[in-house]
Amino acid sequence: MPYYFVYAMISYMQAESLIIEITKKRFLTTEYIEDELKKRNINPLRWAVVHVSDNMYTVSVTNLKKGIKK
Repeated sequence: MPYYFVYAMISYMQAESLIIEITKKRFLTTEYIEDELKKRNINPLRWAVVHVSDNMYTVSVTNLKKGIKK
């Protein structure tokens, strides 16, 4: 009786962390940050402003990245 080896493709989700810069506005709002993330096709699990300079917000973002494991 022959033995067959089957390789399965397994889909998984991997957390990906990014540091991005967003142009500073006069007033910071949650909606503004989330709209800027959507423009960059980022659907975050969480985000946080980690630094503020004169003209930029530095934002740490974590989102799920879909991958396939062989």
